[in-house]
Amino acid sequence: MHVAMVGTGYVGLVSGACLAAIGHSVACVDADPVRVDLLSRGECPIHEDGLDRLIREGMAAGRLGATTDLAAAMDGAQVVIVAVGTPSLDGRIDLSAVEAAAHQVGLALRGRRDRPVVAVKSTVVPGTTATLVRRALEEASGGRAGREFGLAMNPEFLSQGSAVTDFLHPDRIVVGEWDPRSGELMAELYRPLAAPLLRMGLAEAEMVKYAANSLQALLISYANQIAALCEALPGADHRRVMAAVHLDRMLDGPEGRRAGATRFLMGGIGFGGSCFPKDLQALTVFAHRLGVPVPLIAAISAVNAVRPAQALHLLSSRLGGLFERRVAVLGLTFKPGTDDLRESPGLKLIDRLRRHGAEVLAHDPLPQARTRARDAGLPVADRVEDALAGANAVIIATAWPQYRQLAWSALGEVVVLDGRNLLDGLDLPASLQVVRMGAGPVSPEVPTP
Repeated sequence: MHVAMVGTGYVGLVSGACLAAIGHSVACVDADPVRVDLLSRGECPIHEDGLDRLIREGMAAGRLGATTDLAAAMDGAQVVIVAVGTPSLDGRIDLSAVEAAAHQVGLALRGRRDRPVVAVKSTVVPGTTATLVRRALEEASGGRAGREFGLAMNPEFLSQGSAVTDFLHPDRIVVGEWDPRSGELMAELYRPLAAPLLRMGLAEAEMVKYAANSLQALLISYANQIAALCEALPGADHRRVMAAVHLDRMLDGPEGRRAGATRFLMGGIGFGGSCFPKDLQALTVFAHRLGVPVPLIAAISAVNAVRPAQALHLLSSRLGGLFERRVAVLGLTFKPGTDDLRESPGLKLIDRLRRHGAEVLAHDPLPQARTRARDAGLPVADRVEDALAGANAVIIATAWPQYRQLAWSALGEVVVLDGRNLLDGLDLPASLQVVRMGAGPVSPEVPTP
């Protein structure tokens, strides 16, 4: 099947490369000629495990291409997927790029009689595809949805760092359809993938994306509240508490396997990234517009917002204050396996540390992450050894596995705030004062296991 992928950001590029990998012919479209040139040379502009290989293989096989010419990419395309960005604007989702893309796609559809399906993969609030997108397509093309072209909503469920695996081995595929033919063509597109395919209405498919992201964020914030309680309770450790919770049969998958929900039920320093914070905010604003109170959804963000301050309180208590203390922050990206710094808890910690008068030097294993942070005016070391030299304290802000392999015994008497429980199970020297998130103060009156 011939597919035109409009937008080569994170979602569009991963989706395009993976669709090519399962046998489709994919033309990726982007307005940025530099990005298109990189892709045409088989180079990957983002850090994502396995994506560079898929791009090279797709380009070499002739199944994957990149262009700035939307009309050329859509020539003969049976499916046109819109995967442009939907950033937050003053607390609301900004749909201007989606509307502009739909208008351009509509112009390229004018006069066509082969009824290609236009599918929205961008994260949009419920009702967007059936209204804003459909109107833009119809006005620009002169045709009607369900007659001259099909219309679908196909949300993505990709986690940065594991996006290629998530696409090729999905938990489920969701297709919202304007008409049955659109749903059938989208089902054919995904036929090579072994996963349940759920067909539903457009607004329902849009809602699934927000519901899924909100649930994951809810689990994280719930675990962080339990961790915060344990941090105030002598002798308590949220790791043992949550390990017991994880054994609940309620969390079992459909075939008796432990559900992936448990990986979100573990405390730390909070979530970040381009999805959870933005989507929670957009869903809250959307609910307010409908007149539906969603206090639980709003509370998820509130709990997450205070987690960095709670982490620094634990560190400050051990150090006797943060003023003029030298602190090494390890990890700038919001999670390992990506170069994305958006809403990173590590950056929030750096900001708070500096406001408290601490001397901060940060590090990240990815050169591009270090460059972006440095360009933003943050103090960054290219070598982790330089960040650690002379530090009074170390904060593990991102669970990069490289940090677990550091020579921790050589640091001497240093306080380490393990914000991601990365050091669990390591034989660490007694001189190292490890502050574990979710662990209460040690009390001689309360024996610990």
